[in-house]
Amino acid sequence: MLNEHDNAKITPEEFLAWVAGQEERHELVNGEVVAMAGAGRQQDRIVTNLIATIRPQTRGGPCQTFTSDTYVTTGPSTKRMPDMGVDCGNPPDDSLMAESPSLVVEVLSPTTFSFDVSVKLAEYKALPSLDYILFVNTERPSVQSFWRGPNGLWQDALVDGLDARIKLEKLNISFSLRDIYDEIKFRPKPKLVIPEDDEPTSSSTPT
Repeated sequence: MLNEHDNAKITPEEFLAWVAGQEERHELVNGEVVAMAGAGRQQDRIVTNLIATIRPQTRGGPCQTFTSDTYVTTGPSTKRMPDMGVDCGNPPDDSLMAESPSLVVEVLSPTTFSFDVSVKLAEYKALPSLDYILFVNTERPSVQSFWRGPNGLWQDALVDGLDARIKLEKLNISFSLRDIYDEIKFRPKPKLVIPEDDEPTSSSTPT
């Protein structure tokens, strides 16, 4: 619990000092502390696959992979925790912050889908250092990919199917959706049940 900070706005500095000692995950949103819901098993497996896929491609380079323990500043008093990302800055080893994030990834859950693709997307697009945003679906092999074009404007595409590939050219990162959905079992889609026609009624006229 926040104790003296309950129901009160706090500064980013106060938040970072407080959150360092917490077991649960929290974000700072417009100066207010918000507890993060725990990830489901499906979501956790996808995040693990993403890290295992992307980390070897950044090793030894100028940019480093970070996990959901690292914060991204999206406003003067807002600090988000993407599920993973790539930071091309050089923060101190004890820093909780990404200094110059180039990629952020959010693995969507049914309960956070609408919020992530609206509020968080707008916040991420406003970051000058960011080149790529990926929203990964947990219900089927599908990724909504956003990238900043040469003119500075954001573009997007839906990448669908296990054999589809994502290329993040500025980071020299490339992978297939099969890589990030490895060992993931998707729930079967519910079948549409068409009711059988009622038994035909007698055409005889009652007397």
